[in-house]
Amino acid sequence: MLGQWGNNHKIVARQDGNGNNNGQPDTSAFNIVNGRIFTPGLGIILAPQPFTPMGGDFLHVAIDVSGDGKLQVPPKDISDPLTQVFNFTMFLTSNELLKNFTISNITTTTPPLADIMNQEPGQTVKHINFEWPDCLVGDGKEDIGTTARGEYNISIHQNFRLNGSDFYSVFNLPISVTNSISQFPSARQLLTKPAPGPLSANGGRMSCNMISNPMMNLTALVRSVNNPPGQPFQDIPIETAPRDDGGQVGGPGVANG
Repeated sequence: MLGQWGNNHKIVARQDGNGNNNGQPDTSAFNIVNGRIFTPGLGIILAPQPFTPMGGDFLHVAIDVSGDGKLQVPPKDISDPLTQVFNFTMFLTSNELLKNFTISNITTTTPPLADIMNQEPGQTVKHINFEWPDCLVGDGKEDIGTTARGEYNISIHQNFRLNGSDFYSVFNLPISVTNSISQFPSARQLLTKPAPGPLSANGGRMSCNMISNPMMNLTALVRSVNNPPGQPFQDIPIETAPRDDGGQVGGPGVANG
């Protein structure tokens, strides 16, 4: 189920209708503040926005992994007994098309499959550049349902500790793989950092079968998560262990009187 942290801070289902949104995608099921998409975990998505039509050479995802600036990021020591990110993994999934492709799963040291936390050392925002696999190639003129192109979720899995308790969350960000994707990626992407991937042995698009995973049904997926009792940052203030390398010197002062 796609959902949101609503005004009463409970998870609510995505609305079927669109009110008076003049034909635009209904984003009422998402907690979006100044373009930042809050999740049930510590990650804050900066790009893409929900329901964006996607294509081009590769899929670009940007996510703030610093707990809105409150947490250390590698190469600094990120361990904290109260709050820390353990890892992120990402998948491109479609229940409608029965597709589940790996974007990042910590299986190699090469982006995007490498540990997202260790990519772009020192950066609080991580950029994941996923090379579209070959079955998603198309010119944008296909009939819906005749190819592997169509409606997908960027499924973001977060393993983290929040205020002394460990949690595991899954957040699905819907996109449409409907814009043009060429068979051979442009040489311009060689200038992109981190380098888009994965690529085949000859530098072309990876076979979909090489990065495909079994689908997990919704019941099993729901059972796998352990969400916090509210939305971090907005419902639950983030607590971290005291540090001696920055911040206020000394305790609170006394009011002038």
